[in-house]
Amino acid sequence: MGRGIMAGSGEDKANQGTRSAASVPSVPQPRVNTLSIVSIVLAAVAVAGSVFGGTFVLAVFAVGAGHVALQQIKVRGERGAMLAYIGIGISYLIATFALVDSVYLFWQFRA
Repeated sequence: MGRGIMAGSGEDKANQGTRSAASVPSVPQPRVNTLSIVSIVLAAVAVAGSVFGGTFVLAVFAVGAGHVALQQIKVRGERGAMLAYIGIGISYLIATFALVDSVYLFWQFRA
């Protein structure tokens, strides 16, 4: 006769603590804030536009979306603050570059 695991035996108690990954309940992660994604996408488009076409104005919208995203993240407890900070930072750099470029062009072509 084969010897199986009997209820109350040491082997039974040792195996009780192990569970498969499928049976462990998952904790839902908070969503990533949509405006933080919009902020970083607009910042990336503004970078590409400033290099190829001079569309610096998109940086303004990226800054606005980033600041609103940070407020929503704080209130709602969502994720994506780092995306919003990166979008804001890149957008401020683009805006600074646009301002310096505008002043330079003004002084160059002044009559």
